[in-house]
Amino acid sequence: MVNSSVNTLVVLHNSDLASGYDDGLIKIWNSIDGTDRMTLNGHTLGVNSLAVLDNGDLASGSNDGLIKIWNLIDGTEKFSLNGYSSTVDSLALLQNGELASGYYDGWIIIWNLINRTQKIKFLGHSSRVWSLLVIKNGDLVSGSFDGLIKIWNLFDGTAKMTLRGHSSNVVSLAALHNGYLASGSADNSIKIWNPIDGTEQKTLSGHLSWVRSLSVLQNGDLASASWDTNIKIWNISNGIEKMTLKCHSGPVLSLSVLKNGDFVSGSQDKTIKVWSLL
Repeated sequence: MVNSSVNTLVVLHNSDLASGYDDGLIKIWNSIDGTDRMTLNGHTLGVNSLAVLDNGDLASGSNDGLIKIWNLIDGTEKFSLNGYSSTVDSLALLQNGELASGYYDGWIIIWNLINRTQKIKFLGHSSRVWSLLVIKNGDLVSGSFDGLIKIWNLFDGTAKMTLRGHSSNVVSLAALHNGYLASGSADNSIKIWNPIDGTEQKTLSGHLSWVRSLSVLQNGDLASASWDTNIKIWNISNGIEKMTLKCHSGPVLSLSVLKNGDFVSGSQDKTIKVWSLL
């Protein structure tokens, strides 16, 4: 039993589920029977982001300013990436196996995990980088509290494109099956973008508060989680809301899709729920 908000969720290579909490703990769950397999204890402040590495290790980013790499065989910490003191808000694994991290003060750092050094560091935004995503062509996308979405050239740290349209913080990103990009914002909306030319394709409206997390279901539908305590399922092709799921008693902070097609939601109400839409 964890007595803290579920800030982030990610599915591991073996189908287990990892959850990061506001009290700094990380838990590993058997996603089939819901049993608690392991607790990773090392962060001193809340865990904001998790990423699964190519070798099956888990990376965690925290308000304590550290990125920790965990061995999930025995639950031990392998090493920490430090050298920068700002809150770690977001993580994303690049296609070449390097790790991108986004920070409270707007910086983005690319880490070489083999020699544990910073490969490149660039000022990505004027405010916190709350969401990072790698899209199909390998580009890194960032969403920020400055209201902007940027697509990056990782060779020199320059922005290839800036997407403008949200009127408030961009707090979630997802890559759709058709190659488009979805973004969720504190303006309560979801926007769909063409990342090739940067054009806004449509806006999905229905949530009454921040769209805190986005996840693409196996059938291509988009699930959105909000501070309004609801989860919505969207048909992306026509932009129509298919259903609203009401079960959490607090803001829904995180979503992830299990390998069997179900999806999970984590909330400020301190629970993780498993959903089947069959």
